[in-house]
Formats: sequence, structure tokens, C-alpha cells
Amino acid sequence: MPDIVPGDFSYLQKYAEFISKKDFWEEVLSQLNKDLAQNNAIVVSQPHLQGENAAEALVTELQKYLPNVTPRLSEILYRIDLGEKYEASLKDLPVDLYYRVLSELVLKRIIQKVITRRVYSDKKIN
Repeated sequence: MPDIVPGDFSYLQKYAEFISKKDFWEEVLSQLNKDLAQNNAIVVSQPHLQGENAAEALVTELQKYLPNVTPRLSEILYRIDLGEKYEASLKDLPVDLYYRVLSELVLKRIIQKVITRRVYSDKKIN
């Protein structure tokens, strides 16, 4: 099973310089909706877009959203850049835990994408 413990966002601590900023979470939300191919697939109100609270709010909304796209789930995971092996590794979990862990995997990957883009866009090419 992937390296996710439901409800444990401790992996965010290494990104402290990013997660404390509201604009970072807005970018994560934007990237998430882009990868879901729907402008407002996931909606989180502005007061909830701060620190680990933002991560929990996004996971909660994803957990509600993903069961509705089950026929297209493989396509979405491919777009997010999560291989089918992740989905397969979760298949024996109860449904509620399955979508919780999958939501956390999706969020973790989106965060990595946003941070990678930020780090490399800040580098100056000489």
C-alpha cells in the first residue's frame, strides 16, 4: 500500500515555506481542478485554504467527488500522474477508506507538482 496514513499530513512539514501561504493552496486547488478537467470540481471556501486545514478540506471534498467519477477514474489518475498500481494497491480497502486514501494520494501528488513548478520557475537560467 502507498505511503499514506489517513489523516496524517505530517509530510507537509517539509513544505512549511509553501503551505503557510494562501496563494499556494489556491494554486493547488487550481491545479487539482485542471487535472480533474473541470473548473469547479472541487470548491473550498477561502477561510479553509490555510495550512493543514487546507489539506483536510481538499481531501474531504475530493473524497466526495471521486466516487462520482469512478468510470473515468483511471483516466483522471493518469492525468494526475498516479499510476494504476496505486489504485490497485487500494482495492482491498473498504469503500470509505479507499476514497479517503485515494484522495490523500491525489492531493499529495498535486502538491508535489505545484512545488516542483514553483521551485524550478524561481531558478534563473544563466
